[in-house]
Amino acid sequence: MHALSIFSGTSPESRFPQPSRSIHRRALLLSLAGIAILLLSIGLAACGGSSDPKLSGTDLDKTPAPNFTLTDQRGQQVSLDQFRGKAVVLTFIYTHCPDVCPLIAEHLRATYAQLPAKTQQKVVMLAVTVDPARDNEAALEHFSQVHGLANNSDWHAMTGQPATLKQVWVDYHIDSSAMLTDMAVPMSGAHATMATPTPNANGTVDHTDAIFLIDKDGNERVLMHSTDSPQTIASNLKALAG
Repeated sequence: MHALSIFSGTSPESRFPQPSRSIHRRALLLSLAGIAILLLSIGLAACGGSSDPKLSGTDLDKTPAPNFTLTDQRGQQVSLDQFRGKAVVLTFIYTHCPDVCPLIAEHLRATYAQLPAKTQQKVVMLAVTVDPARDNEAALEHFSQVHGLANNSDWHAMTGQPATLKQVWVDYHIDSSAMLTDMAVPMSGAHATMATPTPNANGTVDHTDAIFLIDKDGNERVLMHSTDSPQTIASNLKALAG
């Protein structure tokens, strides 16, 4: 009787106190806060993953890259728009160039070699002539061979009818009368009615050393030059190719 009387009139709740409702509510709020923080962190990470990569060069504000169709050194018609989904290098050359064009070609060959195989599959290199009078398919093929690019299916050295090429030069602000011009400032006026470049007395053609990088959506992203190293160009392409 005495053993039982110890608990006489005492409920189980009083013998084993239970958490109050306020404690339950606080625990629930803490759990919800933790979930909210986790979701916010995931959202911020997702936003960070989709943000634009930091690129070296002159920012071109994602200007849509004008399309064109020309003929490459293999005699194949090539259009810029057919490479949507890839990062595109676009530059302007002529095969008789004694200095800048060979340098650009060598830089691009070295750039491509530095890219991982998976990235190479997402990159294409286009070189448009500024000297159509001499740069036929054979000349462009020879130029490609000299610079170790002839066997690269992602390299296209291109020519076309003078009128077609002029439009490409205008669209990309390529002034054939100015060598090594800063292309950050768009050109207009007289440049919109450029004539076919005429070789100088020494057989050279003045032109720019512009290297445009175009993203997978067909937007101009940055402008680079022959003074940029293959490592810098490759770093940009890795970022753009994804």
